[in-house]
Amino acid sequence: MDNLLAEAAKLLAANTKLNVTYTHHNARNTEETDGQLTITHGNQKHTWCVEEKEGLTRHRLHKLQLEKIVFNNKKTLIVTTYINENIAELCQELQIDYLDLAGNAHLNIPPFYIDIRGKKPPKEHQIQYARKLTGKAFQPKGMKLVMMLLLKPELVNQPMRVLAEQAEIALGTVKQVLDDLKQLTFVLEKGKKGFVLNEKDLLLTRWLDAYPHNMEAKLEQKLYVPQNIEQLRNAPLVKYGALWGGEVAADAYTHYLTPKTYQIYADTEAHKALLKTFRLRRLRAEETDVNILKIVEPPVGIDKIRGELPGYIAPLLVYAELLNSDDPRNLETAKRIYHDHLA
Repeated sequence: MDNLLAEAAKLLAANTKLNVTYTHHNARNTEETDGQLTITHGNQKHTWCVEEKEGLTRHRLHKLQLEKIVFNNKKTLIVTTYINENIAELCQELQIDYLDLAGNAHLNIPPFYIDIRGKKPPKEHQIQYARKLTGKAFQPKGMKLVMMLLLKPELVNQPMRVLAEQAEIALGTVKQVLDDLKQLTFVLEKGKKGFVLNEKDLLLTRWLDAYPHNMEAKLEQKLYVPQNIEQLRNAPLVKYGALWGGEVAADAYTHYLTPKTYQIYADTEAHKALLKTFRLRRLRAEETDVNILKIVEPPVGIDKIRGELPGYIAPLLVYAELLNSDDPRNLETAKRIYHDHLA
């Protein structure tokens, strides 16, 4: 990332015709940012402290909040490879300034206000990013094994047969995923201690990056309208072999969010039982002002992803769902789940 600030500063100068200078800090300590960027216009001069991030996702963004790097007395600027429209809007809501290598920018120190959006990343950056997500570990089947390792890190020392059973994938796929994780240094050999998960938070970040396309999108999902949503919320779902996910589970873990959406994980048999017991009907295309229930096929056997609270999915999946929801109100709740259950 040595050229990240330099490239972004050059693009900003070209797009705005302003005098843009920067300094890059090679040696950093826990209290120092990656550099500084300064805009000079006439007699006015404003400086931002720079934090470089190879990619900015919701998870990385809220981690910056937790670390309190971007919320101090100095105006801080995030410089990254690419910021999509959704992340850009979230940054602006959180009053976080940013630049990326596509030329998108948001800087707000009156009288300076720069807002450039909608630019796509250069092809070479798209290729580099795609390569990071093309290893077996972050493809749909590999995602299931990585999920199980994040849920139960002790599995890393189990035989491949056990891993195959836990993730419900083929033995050959387990070997390919483990080889990939070793090459990426997410799994390290520690002699007599066997194997350990390394850089678990970075592994979580990579898993979350791939989650929308390579896990969530692969799960069968159906939308229903419950006859009585409160009756359903008060029902013991464990009895039917189902678990609450999404905002209902987030509320159970944090007592912070009032659910506006409803999501249940249920396999085929549990799905049928819920339909019959609670008289669920399919959502019609024209319906909007109703309580909508999403029933989702679990990625693996329901008991393997059960959370510590009876009737609710594991916090890892709740966290992923909140970050993938495109609803800014869920970010604070996601931060609480990360801090209390995943950090």
